[in-house]
Amino acid sequence: MHETSVAQRMVDTAIEVADQNGGARVVAMRLLLGEMTCVEPDTLSFAFGVVSRGTRVEGCTLDIVHVPTRLRCRTCGAERGGDMLEACACGTPGGEVLAGRELRLLTIDIDEEVALPAGDQG
Repeated sequence: MHETSVAQRMVDTAIEVADQNGGARVVAMRLLLGEMTCVEPDTLSFAFGVVSRGTRVEGCTLDIVHVPTRLRCRTCGAERGGDMLEACACGTPGGEVLAGRELRLLTIDIDEEVALPAGDQG
């Protein structure tokens, strides 16, 4: 299940970004997820919840934006959605992939670390 390694990398990246920006906790992330990545969104969400436990990313909102496959025919130039195995209307199989391979964090939202005055237990 490669969703677990993807989720772990997302958590590691979010912590690195939070560290670089003085953030205490990651509150939200948005991920572009292409149809051709073979990453299952529900499995990824579950794995993300598991690997983020006990970190500053735990409880973070994960918004997964689905990106459908989009192809351009190499013969006639027509653009279409669908499967690489399906032929274009002109009969040419496959095509140039325009979209659907994305696996990219778009945003990582962090809370700013709030320093409490000395002696304040908050």
